[in-house]
Amino acid sequence: MSTLEAALLKAEKWGAQYAEVRFHKNFSSQLIMLNGNIISNEQDSSSGYSLRTYREGHLDFYSDDTSPPEPTSTPIGRGWEVGVDLHGEVGNVEFSYEGRQSFREVDLAEKLELLKGIFDQARALKLNSKLERLTLNYWEGVEEKEVVNSIGLRLRSRVGRVGLWYSFTLKEGDKYITASVEEFGNSGGFEKVKEWRAMEAIAERIRSVDDLVSRGKAPSPGKKDVIVSGMIAGIIAHESGGHPFEADRVLGREAAQAGRSYLNKDWIGRRMGTRVLNLVDDPTLEGSMGFYIVDDEGVRARRKFLIKDGVVNELLHNRFTASRWETRSNGSSRAMDYESEPIIRMSNTFFLPGNAKFEELLEDVEDGVFLKSYMEWNIDDTRWGQRYVGLEAYEVRRGELGDPLKFPVLESTTGEIYSSVDMVDDTLTFYPGTCGKGEPSQGVPVWLGGPDMRMRGVRVKVLE
Repeated sequence: MSTLEAALLKAEKWGAQYAEVRFHKNFSSQLIMLNGNIISNEQDSSSGYSLRTYREGHLDFYSDDTSPPEPTSTPIGRGWEVGVDLHGEVGNVEFSYEGRQSFREVDLAEKLELLKGIFDQARALKLNSKLERLTLNYWEGVEEKEVVNSIGLRLRSRVGRVGLWYSFTLKEGDKYITASVEEFGNSGGFEKVKEWRAMEAIAERIRSVDDLVSRGKAPSPGKKDVIVSGMIAGIIAHESGGHPFEADRVLGREAAQAGRSYLNKDWIGRRMGTRVLNLVDDPTLEGSMGFYIVDDEGVRARRKFLIKDGVVNELLHNRFTASRWETRSNGSSRAMDYESEPIIRMSNTFFLPGNAKFEELLEDVEDGVFLKSYMEWNIDDTRWGQRYVGLEAYEVRRGELGDPLKFPVLESTTGEIYSSVDMVDDTLTFYPGTCGKGEPSQGVPVWLGGPDMRMRGVRVKVLE
């Protein structure tokens, strides 16, 4: 009998209706380069054990860095949870996704050469403004888990992840503009780095922002047709779609720390968007940041249709919210590390593409805006009111892209945005992110994305 199984047996003898024991190990390293000079070369690791038990209406969590904990608490009163969904036994599961080229096979010199090459090419660009600063942050890591639970799960998994974040500052006269971009990130190995073509992509973005600095003009405010790129669609999907569809948030479990949701149980089956709008959360995408095949409670991962043809279809559930809603968990439970309890998390949240071409989105727009990337965004704590400030943005006149615009603001509500989308194109782009949630806070890897989408008659403001 393994150490984890022995701990599980003790928890079951203690009287747990449901118990899970987890070994969780994380290793990561990062390189940060500023203007061609390495300013940080760090490594971090953590490993340990956790135990979670449900008994008499109480869900308790324990962690220890040396051995599996034992249950010790005596329940008093009632907890937030009122039951547990015990369906979905998966048995023995093993999966590894570390790619074709292990991070260990690539020496430090090659990684430094990658970053230095990006900086040298950026420095050589012919720009109207001056490149004052370019920061490159390369990171890689491996997450390893072993989980057993009282429903029959025996899970072993290893997933590698790698990413590159960058920011730059351009100066023209006495004016500065700074852009920060999380553009590259995958599960897998070092081979993903070569697929990014990061050098070309970063150079293109610097040129684009340089053009904005030198030629950009102020947008005219008012109601307009707005086309958003997959990058903007992704942040909309994540912030106004994914978070409010977390069933624990709907039930108020994190109201004091992060707010509530505009949704309630009565919204299932309710129309909140146009028929072209389909929002999914899908952890089964190989190569994605949020990839897994079984969640931390032993439920098989699957694609979840949060919104289907514009209609609210399902929420993100774990075993405990599923019990309260009289449904079944859809495999949405994850923990950041051994010290963190598994909670409902997004994985890869995005709008599905359609059949149109980008040119069709432009065709009959007389006076509009194309938001290609964002400088900032914010959203209220019910995830209803929100705004997105464009960085790379362009006017659309009589069906064609025009001059760059300086910082147009899309200010709207979730309902208005979702009900104004009349066309989505056939592209699908993803961007990596670290989704924060919980108290203490947990950051887990995700993808967010979507196609280019057109909204009719939404409010555009000027940044004040």
